[in-house]
Amino acid sequence: MAMDPQEKHVTVNGVRLRYLDWGSQGKMPLVCLHGHTGQARIWDEFAEAVRSDYHVFTVDQRGHGESEWAATGYDRDRFVEDLAAFADALDLGRFVLVGLSMGGWHSMLYTPDHQDRVERIVIVDIAPEPSPEYMDQRAKRPPVPMEFPSLEAAVEWARQDDPWATDTRIRRDTEDKTRQREDGRWVWKADPALFNKMLPDMTDPSHVARYWRSFEAIECPLLEVRGLESGLVSDETVRRMEQVGKRFSSVDVAGAGHIVTVDKPQEFIQATRGFLGVSG
Repeated sequence: MAMDPQEKHVTVNGVRLRYLDWGSQGKMPLVCLHGHTGQARIWDEFAEAVRSDYHVFTVDQRGHGESEWAATGYDRDRFVEDLAAFADALDLGRFVLVGLSMGGWHSMLYTPDHQDRVERIVIVDIAPEPSPEYMDQRAKRPPVPMEFPSLEAAVEWARQDDPWATDTRIRRDTEDKTRQREDGRWVWKADPALFNKMLPDMTDPSHVARYWRSFEAIECPLLEVRGLESGLVSDETVRRMEQVGKRFSSVDVAGAGHIVTVDKPQEFIQATRGFLGVSG
């Protein structure tokens, strides 16, 4: 029977981070980074599947999950500094990065200055720039509610944007992202400052240009995994990534939206198995 991961904490850059250590000491480290307003348990099935080949760490980034909210803010560079400090604090040496959405941005920004540390990268449903169609759709979305009368109401709200995950998986993801207040209402674990703001990474040309520069500079193998129902990463963007990336490849997961590891966890495992050299 597989053992549960160990919950651990480390303070980096003045922020206490919670992470899950999936064991397999002596194997190459593999660090998983969730997306904006997400949390580390989106990786559970994946971590379980690859822990025989890698020493897996799944991290609640600053302001998310069980990690501290950050008085020093949430500029992209603060997250990248946390990643660098986390890798150093755990003395990871050379390691693999797997980042979904925002976590993929952090992986791309960290790697050019740490080429000797990163073995390979998987970025999940993210790219240097979003598709115009995705941005049009996103602009029409109503604001995220900041509280719910019950967990069931929170799950029902989450289901509106995600028809692809199983009922069990979407409920568990919602449980992992929320907590019940003393008054009985359910609120997000993530810092409220993170919600209902358009990220400049998607709208500011200087941010987009920076991501393209970082992507082009990466020397190690990099795999893009798209959720086919998401629409965030366009075919045109993938073609450009193929043209300018040094060791780039991509794969699509059918029937998955943006949070591929929640929508289709087993298919995500299969999509990455060859790239990561996972046995079984």
